[in-house]
Amino acid sequence: MSQMLPAPPSTAEPRWTEADTATGADDVRRVLRRHASGVAVITAGASTPTGFCATSLATVSFDPAVVSFAINVRTASWDTIGTADPIIAHLLGERQEDLAQRFGRSGAAKFAPPTRWQRHDLGLPLLHGVLAWLVLTPIARLPVENHVLVVCRVIQAAVDDLAGGPLIHHAGRYTSLVAGELDKRSGRRSVGQNDGQHA
Repeated sequence: MSQMLPAPPSTAEPRWTEADTATGADDVRRVLRRHASGVAVITAGASTPTGFCATSLATVSFDPAVVSFAINVRTASWDTIGTADPIIAHLLGERQEDLAQRFGRSGAAKFAPPTRWQRHDLGLPLLHGVLAWLVLTPIARLPVENHVLVVCRVIQAAVDDLAGGPLIHHAGRYTSLVAGELDKRSGRRSVGQNDGQHA
């Protein structure tokens, strides 16, 4: 019996749509929905805790350790985040979609039950059950349109090696590295266009 040979790679030109050459906000959002990112919750407030869900946490440098995240200045969290030092960034696990949803909603009682948290030694709100967390000290707050890019030096880091895989934000949904696991289970789109940085 003859053996089937694999088909040669396609040489067809990519089928670009009108969104690929446009510059509107909806078109850029459509493109960036193809980009997967991790999910973080940023918290601050030694007296009154505040926090928001962000998909914009990114590495700037490893040596020295510097990260950044973006925040909309119209959110309630900005009043505290805008002057807070230090700040904690929590990396969420694949089973923490509800936590991401809660911190993505504007005006939600984010630190009320069922949210589990405690005060860090520095007095900051520290969430339970996350994959990892970073204590950050801001070194620059750069205005960009209606957002501020907050650049921070990492002053403390902790990882829970038994916490599982990361929560992923892709195509407007929360999912995991196990393809489609959360999408099939919940089918819910993410919320929090006010507080979060979801594309």
